[in-house]
Amino acid sequence: MTGPSGEQIEPFKPLEVLSGPPPEARPGTGPPVRDLGGGHHAVTFLWQGDAAQVLVLVNTVSEGQRHDPGPMLMERLPGNGGWHRTFRFPSDLRATYQFHPSDGPVDTADPESWARVRRGAVPDPLNPETLPSWIPGVTTSVLELPGAPPQPWRDARPGVPRGTVTAHLVPSAALGTARTVHVYVPAGPVESPDLLVLLDGGLWAETVPIAPTLDNLIAEGLVPPMVALMPASGDAAVRDAELGGDEPFLAFLTGELPRWAPRHWPVTADPARSTIAGQSLGGLTAAAAALRAPGRFGNVLAQSGAFWLDGEALTRASAGSPPPRVRFYLEVGRNEWRLRPAVRRFRDMLRAHGRDVAFTEYGGGHDLACWRGGLADGLLALAHR
Repeated sequence: MTGPSGEQIEPFKPLEVLSGPPPEARPGTGPPVRDLGGGHHAVTFLWQGDAAQVLVLVNTVSEGQRHDPGPMLMERLPGNGGWHRTFRFPSDLRATYQFHPSDGPVDTADPESWARVRRGAVPDPLNPETLPSWIPGVTTSVLELPGAPPQPWRDARPGVPRGTVTAHLVPSAALGTARTVHVYVPAGPVESPDLLVLLDGGLWAETVPIAPTLDNLIAEGLVPPMVALMPASGDAAVRDAELGGDEPFLAFLTGELPRWAPRHWPVTADPARSTIAGQSLGGLTAAAAALRAPGRFGNVLAQSGAFWLDGEALTRASAGSPPPRVRFYLEVGRNEWRLRPAVRRFRDMLRAHGRDVAFTEYGGGHDLACWRGGLADGLLALAHR
């Protein structure tokens, strides 16, 4: 999948490199951070080790430097074999990052070479805060500047009743095979729980578990108890096809899956209490499913949605006549220069038809570190509107 065309994106803002001697490294604290005032902080990335070249990769923004990698190239510290690079960032940035040490120059402009760089990048040994990557087997480090919005519901809390997550094989005539669906069920008996369908289910059930977030929100009474159906995605090619508008997968989401769930749990059939959520292509598919079946899903939570796909086909298809009365929570990162314009145009189309849309732009990129907190924000917004 190639991404949006040049006409769909906004100008990229290059990384702003700051000069000067770096501060001393302090293990266990991550990159040193210094307040510059005016809503910005200096962040110094430090790497220790033998290499001919070291790149620092900051989620999403490094993608924009592929054809001019100079800002990503770390400088060697005299005498001790270390490397450093300092950037000026907005104070509300939250981002994952990695290092790529190599024996020589790397062709970052070539897509295949860039993919190898990303697969070979490593986390920061000075930073204990890590997060799995979308890329299987790859780990990232997490940077959170002082102004980054809090994520108070993210982590498991002592004493909070814990729901269960189990895996099930759901037969599907539409897909022609059974699909693994991870199911979160809240703690305690619930007479008629709300329904959440969360795409890329393996990610949210296992890699970056969303269950603690749901446990905390439910325990605080901030959202109603809900059952979450999390259908697994296939490999990259299957995921791109299914979440890129595949009719059999939409039929599974809007028909077979909602019909299967009530056979096992007393989930609601009320669309006002049913939400479908996803990120990137999953955000696009969540919106497409609800617009296709508003009698099934009355709420959409779309994070960094790929609304650019097929020349913004979903936006164009809905622009000519009023779309169904579905409520939307849309969010996109300010660093997502390739996605943000299309997300804004989808938002504008919905608002032009008088639809209920909450919209947030956060300090970050196409990043699990942002999305895991944004899921809670979206569920809270939809529950209290």
